Amino acid sequence: MNTSTFFDDQFNVLSMFAGGECVSLYDVEKGITRFSKGAVEFFGLPAEFIENGKDNWLNYIHPDDRKRYQDTMDKLLAGETFVYDLNYRVKTSDGNYGLFRFKGGVIRNDEGSPVVVGGVISNEGLMEYTDSITALRNESGFFNDLSAMLAMQQHLNIMLIGIVKMKDINAEYGYGYGNKLIQRIAWLIQECIGADGILYRMDGSKFAIMSNGMDMPDMEAVYDKIKLSLKSGIVIDEIKNNIITCGSIMSVDDFEVNERTIYTCLNEAYSESKDHKNGGLVAFNNMEDDQSKRQLEMINEIRNDMVNDCENFHIKYQPVICTKNDKTIGVEALVRYESDRFGEVMPADFIPVLENDFAFEEMGIWIINQAMKDCKILLDSNPDLILGINISASQFEDIFFEETLFDAAEMTDFPLGNVCLELSKDCRLIDWTLLNNKITALRDKGVKILLDDFGSGYASLEIIKNIAVDCIKFDMQFVKGIENDETAQNDLKGLFELAKSHNIDAYVKGIETKEVIDTIRDLNISGGQGFFYDVPKDIEEIV
Repeated sequence: MNTSTFFDDQFNVLSMFAGGECVSLYDVEKGITRFSKGAVEFFGLPAEFIENGKDNWLNYIHPDDRKRYQDTMDKLLAGETFVYDLNYRVKTSDGNYGLFRFKGGVIRNDEGSPVVVGGVISNEGLMEYTDSITALRNESGFFNDLSAMLAMQQHLNIMLIGIVKMKDINAEYGYGYGNKLIQRIAWLIQECIGADGILYRMDGSKFAIMSNGMDMPDMEAVYDKIKLSLKSGIVIDEIKNNIITCGSIMSVDDFEVNERTIYTCLNEAYSESKDHKNGGLVAFNNMEDDQSKRQLEMINEIRNDMVNDCENFHIKYQPVICTKNDKTIGVEALVRYESDRFGEVMPADFIPVLENDFAFEEMGIWIINQAMKDCKILLDSNPDLILGINISASQFEDIFFEETLFDAAEMTDFPLGNVCLELSKDCRLIDWTLLNNKITALRDKGVKILLDDFGSGYASLEIIKNIAVDCIKFDMQFVKGIENDETAQNDLKGLFELAKSHNIDAYVKGIETKEVIDTIRDLNISGGQGFFYDVPKDIEEIV
């Protein structure tokens, strides 16, 4: 075979598929690199054909990125890997450095030895997938690349790394300093992963690493290295900050799963790392393989149905009863999911994973509209009935939340005075000034506000002194076994009296026996719900 003709043919084919991008091709045997004319002009190269091109090209690469380039070439020529996809900075003809993406692979002979190494050079600085601060591929680039990998059925390990208290750093030193810090962190992470993965700047202070070369133990070791390096501190403008990280990891080998589902699962594991594991790396699918695969497929199906007009979702309603006279004073809307494949899935199995997904807001809107539509008929026989709707922090913080709620009430002709928003305990993490302003605006329209799971989580006692809520609801842990526990009775009575002193109604849930009701009737409780009264039912059964 004429190797020169073979080399030229490969270059021409590569140029044809490059779509106008710069192209480079390295002849391993001769040590000659051929660049496209566009590359010669753009980088100010001496010619299209350059002897010792692999080494000469090194002079154009930013000094901080040369080791990563060299490591990649060494692995390609040693036969350790056969494709590459990495970003590094290269000096252009105007003397400035720009960020470029190099993507390609190796052609081997019959003996398996590399003959040609080549690929396409893309100017990331001109693409919509580039983060302006770090020059890394951004979140859009991440989803674009992940979608392509899934289409190619390429096994991946993905890691999500976040910087804790970045908002505090920005508040104290300013966003200019914060941007410099994010940039320095990006460089440090890139140095830790080398050529073994692609680094992305995600939303805010999060980074993602995608790799098909590192296995899970390798990535865990990389995370430990990154965590330790950042914790030792970064100095910028003579100011040292010790950076604390949280992280999650996930192995992807189910190629029918949506890329958004994968990121949602990564975020759920990240929250676990942040809230319960002191920043330790948490794997989302850390169960047995078959369980892990089923869980991921279930989350993917539920998410797909969520964005498809909440297909396979329905709402059940549990009555809230006045403990004094056993009359129904309200119903709480409880979302349920059921499909042919997975049967009925309880909210606890999918809401914690999906509540940080943008699609969760769509489900929240659907619940509000459907619950008002369903329960309008109940007001005919009980005009004072209160409809309780559970609201998460992400929903409540949405700037369009009030507008969505008011529009739903107008469309269904449901009185806002009969609506009670049951705020989940994570709403207590919202800035209290913002929380108060939102609550005030809603109460001015007649909407009632209930603080759910009172007594657990964050600052429950403090919040009722500072936030103007109408009601609180105690979890079942406060009434379980209370009929035989005098201390628990006194504690609950004290909390009820505290609520009453602030003109707040108090409710309990999880009432399962007549003995519990008999015990708490005299504790100034406003109402309760639980299996003793009724289980959650479809609206037709309630009617």
